[in-house]
Amino acid sequence: MAEDEKQIQGKPEKMTDLEKKRNRHPVIYILSVILLIVIAVTFVGAPVIDDAVTKGANAISFGKYGDKDIEFAQGNFFSRQREIIGQQINHDQNGNSQNWKWEAYQVWRGAFERTVVHTGMLSECETNKTFITDDQLNKVIIEGGPFTVNGEFDVDAYEETPSYKKQEIRRDFRENTLKEYYLTDYIYGNKTSDQESDMIMDILKNQRTFQLVFFPFDRISDDEVKAYGEKNKNLFRKVGLAKITLDSESDAKAVLKQLKDDPNAFSDIAKNQSKDVYADNGGDMGMIYYYSLKDEFQDDAQLNNVFGLAKDGISGIVKSGDSFLIYKCTAPAVDANLDSVDAVTTIKSYMNRFERGIMEDKAMKVAEDFRVNAAKDGIYQAASLAGVSVYETEPFGINYGGFNYFSQIRLVQGDLDIRSAQYNKDFFIQAFSVNKDEYTKPVILDRGVVVLKYIDEKVPEDDLLATFGLYYPQIQSQYAQNDIAVHFLKSDKLKDNFVKTFDKYFKFE
Repeated sequence: MAEDEKQIQGKPEKMTDLEKKRNRHPVIYILSVILLIVIAVTFVGAPVIDDAVTKGANAISFGKYGDKDIEFAQGNFFSRQREIIGQQINHDQNGNSQNWKWEAYQVWRGAFERTVVHTGMLSECETNKTFITDDQLNKVIIEGGPFTVNGEFDVDAYEETPSYKKQEIRRDFRENTLKEYYLTDYIYGNKTSDQESDMIMDILKNQRTFQLVFFPFDRISDDEVKAYGEKNKNLFRKVGLAKITLDSESDAKAVLKQLKDDPNAFSDIAKNQSKDVYADNGGDMGMIYYYSLKDEFQDDAQLNNVFGLAKDGISGIVKSGDSFLIYKCTAPAVDANLDSVDAVTTIKSYMNRFERGIMEDKAMKVAEDFRVNAAKDGIYQAASLAGVSVYETEPFGINYGGFNYFSQIRLVQGDLDIRSAQYNKDFFIQAFSVNKDEYTKPVILDRGVVVLKYIDEKVPEDDLLATFGLYYPQIQSQYAQNDIAVHFLKSDKLKDNFVKTFDKYFKFE
């Protein structure tokens, strides 16, 4: 900030539906649209964490920014962002989704990242002693808040609003006004040089079209999967378990004493006292793989003891993070049947998630063999031999970051999703380093490997270039907004526990 202390002046304006949001907080509106690229999917999974919050009567923390929790609680910023992203995705997909487990993760991750940026901006405002007075806040709410009807403040609507709701409105308007000031100060203080504009114009002129083949990591053969499973048998053992999760060691000791006196009370105690998502089912977790429990245990010896329980056996107290766990064996541990389809699917899924290096190496080897064969025999013959399809891209330039004003990476046809290429530096380096009719080296892209063949170049029409010149200040502003998001998401102040927390509370069947 340019000064140690600043006051924010309210800005009178007329409010009408979408324009209300844009005019009241134009910079925030733009940022909310472009801050994150979220996969268009059906939003699912909310009830699991919602239920956990209700049972625990506490917010669920996914990490920290500085000393501020990045937490999900009913009605807070994180919760609202989850709903916003989910509703938008549902609208885009018309309720259809084939990969809802992965896509639910994207919705929650998107809400988490928005909350990190939100918290970071407010934290910097606090550090720089940026504030808005109560009088200024009143003015902003009167002129553009939810009590404004046809441009006039509706006293009756205000009086009928519960006190807690008024407090929420004041908090939201205060935070949004502070963020607007932060963004305005950061973005509109930047200057653009002629050299920078010329460089961007040169990038825009250089657009290429490619043929593309994709080798997914999960193309690994069943025999290779079984060999990995045989080598790591212990990871894929299964045991039937029920669990009670408690907040304190004293509570856990009291419950364990009850269970020693009456082991059959496990289910009732879980329903009434447990603090996890299994409570409603009497703690029943079903059949659980060894690898899926490793994060809950401080060492393998404790986990091995649980897997060694006889049917109806009850474990001692297991400390896991801030919680204290007690397990009951509902079915003895068994080895995985490596000849079964379920086992192969499970092991392959595990390898995709936890042995990415192995999967990458295999896919890179196959892609490199394809590249050699394609240079010798042509792309279609090599693709047929490798059992993959050949796609063609629309013309695109070096648009690292996927900014809306530049051409996007899209396929002419086909259902392969390559949008993540827009955030892959190596993809652009390879694509724009080869000569016409040459093949790129294999590039790791999301969950697979791609090889490109440069087939054509396109120069945009002069009127498009002229239009771009007019809008470049807006484009530069968009770059600045992206920098803000990256600043907070890559900050050393961020403690990101999202994956661990998400895995703890989301249990997909």
